[in-house]
Amino acid sequence: MSWQPGQPVATEQDHKEWEQWRRDSNREAQRWRRARNPRIDYYPDPNADALISSLSGRFVGGDYSSVINRIVSEWAERCHRN
Repeated sequence: MSWQPGQPVATEQDHKEWEQWRRDSNREAQRWRRARNPRIDYYPDPNADALISSLSGRFVGGDYSSVINRIVSEWAERCHRN
């Protein structure tokens, strides 16, 4: 590979090498994210689903992940004070 990151993409070969570098870079970034951010598949029962849906919406912090984080954080604060 003759093309290096930070260099201009001038030729067709440079473009092919840049595309390969970009794919490799994106894959490495995804591996890094997955190694540091656990993913939990969660299927709530109907009552939990209703609660989560009632607290979610089209606003900052209204996505399901943020709502579940808020519920768990508030529960931990109330029930597990150190």
